[in-house]
Amino acid sequence: MKRIAVVATVLVLAGCSTVDSKDIRTSGITANYVVTLPETAEVANVSASYRVGTLTFVELGDGESVRSSGGGKEVELKRHHAAGVTDYSGQLDGVVQAGTEITFDLTRGMGDDSAPSSTVRLPERVRLAAPLAGATYSRRVAIPVRIDSRPSELPSVLTWAGECILTDSLELVPGRTSATIPAGSIRPSQTTPTPGVKPPATCPVNLTLTRRTEGTLDKTFKNGHITAETESVRRISSVP
Repeated sequence: MKRIAVVATVLVLAGCSTVDSKDIRTSGITANYVVTLPETAEVANVSASYRVGTLTFVELGDGESVRSSGGGKEVELKRHHAAGVTDYSGQLDGVVQAGTEITFDLTRGMGDDSAPSSTVRLPERVRLAAPLAGATYSRRVAIPVRIDSRPSELPSVLTWAGECILTDSLELVPGRTSATIPAGSIRPSQTTPTPGVKPPATCPVNLTLTRRTEGTLDKTFKNGHITAETESVRRISSVP
């Protein structure tokens, strides 16, 4: 959900619109499917959006729907519309087992092609065991990172972001359950969002550990992507 929300925010600022699907062929649609696994909840969040071009979203019409299934569960995704952006979301309760195949099935109206077989497999979930939320670290010292996860062949990415630092990341090779953010890797921001006002020297920083798989989009679509991801977030304090 997070990834689509960020993309949608950027597009809204650029000026988005929504059109009815009745005059749009499936072969002209860009489909975006995302499955997210929360750190603790036993649920898979599923979401979908359809576009023509970059800023125009497609709203499904009468007799059309998008469903998601996997692990013996199925859900019809519900429409959401705000500021020109239209997307669809739902939940598959209890579907969190790594390797489970999630399918998105777009059913079109009469006279147009459906796209029933966009699929992706769930990754192994990750959890940041260290650092602990609320801990304070100087940017002059290394930060030890410990990961609670079952063995996986997938890489993970650790990202850090905050108001007083530069956003950056560190890729962890498959199988790693520990790492270190080297001293000096978290660097202070040099930007001045408000003229004449320096960014704070100390601020909260979100450490986000993400693991992602890429799936296979139904060939009926023009293009797009389908991913499944799991992430764990810890907020720490960053000081000089």
